[in-house]
Amino acid sequence: MKKIVICTFLIAAGAVALLNTCSNTQPQTAEFALKNSYAITLGYDKSMSEKTIKAAVIDSYFRNVASSGKIIRWNKSTFPLRVYVQDSADVPEYYREVVMSAYQKWQRASNGLVSFEFVENANDADMRCYFKNTDNKKSIGTHSFTINGNKITASTIVFNKTDARNHSLDSKQLFSSALQEIGHSLGLTGASNSIYDVMYPIGTKFNTEITARDLKTLALVYSIKPDVTNEPLTATEQSQLFTVSEILNTLNVPVTNDTKNLDGIVAQDVSTHLALAEQYRRRAEYDKAAKEYQAVAQTKTDRRSKSEVYYEIAVMYLDAEEFDNAKSCAEIAIATDENDLTDTLPALIDYYTKRSNSATDQLETILKQNPYNKHAYKLLCQIYRDKHHENLLNATIRRYAKTAGEEE
Repeated sequence: MKKIVICTFLIAAGAVALLNTCSNTQPQTAEFALKNSYAITLGYDKSMSEKTIKAAVIDSYFRNVASSGKIIRWNKSTFPLRVYVQDSADVPEYYREVVMSAYQKWQRASNGLVSFEFVENANDADMRCYFKNTDNKKSIGTHSFTINGNKITASTIVFNKTDARNHSLDSKQLFSSALQEIGHSLGLTGASNSIYDVMYPIGTKFNTEITARDLKTLALVYSIKPDVTNEPLTATEQSQLFTVSEILNTLNVPVTNDTKNLDGIVAQDVSTHLALAEQYRRRAEYDKAAKEYQAVAQTKTDRRSKSEVYYEIAVMYLDAEEFDNAKSCAEIAIATDENDLTDTLPALIDYYTKRSNSATDQLETILKQNPYNKHAYKLLCQIYRDKHHENLLNATIRRYAKTAGEEE
């Protein structure tokens, strides 16, 4: 469990601090990039530069999807896919509306990269959604493909009718779960490590906004020749698509744990510094990774972005259980800029050093002062989940849902 949390907070910081690292001369906000990115709107193909593809891979979790073995996704020419959502009298009316709205959210967010039409008969559908109680009450929804040879014949999502206490599902939790299961059904078979992405496998289902990282990963998946799809691609369609190795080779550094000498690689841009940092971290060469991250921090022109990079380094050292180095980097992050993310660092250090009671006290203090700090809520939920304090966990989820609603 702890390893998941570590990656979560590491990449969460990275997603915020490092998303806009492709250009130092013309920084963009994540919102601007999301609305104006040609790559996200139309997908990626061989007409685009290697630099564009490389930046997308860095700012996505495509490698997690690729590591699952096969690319399973729909033929783009067959969109809109037909979707059946069960109209069941056994569940509240809003269940069906929430799931349908999640499909519409993916369609709008992707600017038509994926699209759907709803049908009333399950036999006419490519994607089918049902509401039925399962033995697994820890997950609101589950997804599975039906595959015959190398062909997708159907996609099925099953949502539990009730939660673990036999209560009706909260609409936000159902919506978040639906976004994630639809993502799986579209081909996002690997999970994100960022707590902000809808494809992050968090049991509390906080995420209701499809992020730029989610969309870049989806666009990359649909730029790949699929191993399994619903209709064969034409020769013309295939000629514009990449293989997985061609996408990963744009990084210009190894993406697996091999014996290549990374010390001979001289980083000329931020993306390469990030890729090297990731590789050194995988090899447990943490000081070298920290040096590469620090090079990224030096490119930042605002205090908050700098602090988020040092936050990332601190969490890397926590992962390695090098607590003195972690504390030093945490102090730099906090001194550089105090914000919702860095405010949680002392509690995060206590959590990793098995002082969860102290961590809980600090987080509750933070939330009294700032009831909208979602980082504090998420770490607090992680602690309660680890301790199996279901009542406190559910109460914290409800508090977060309330404040998130007020903020919106």
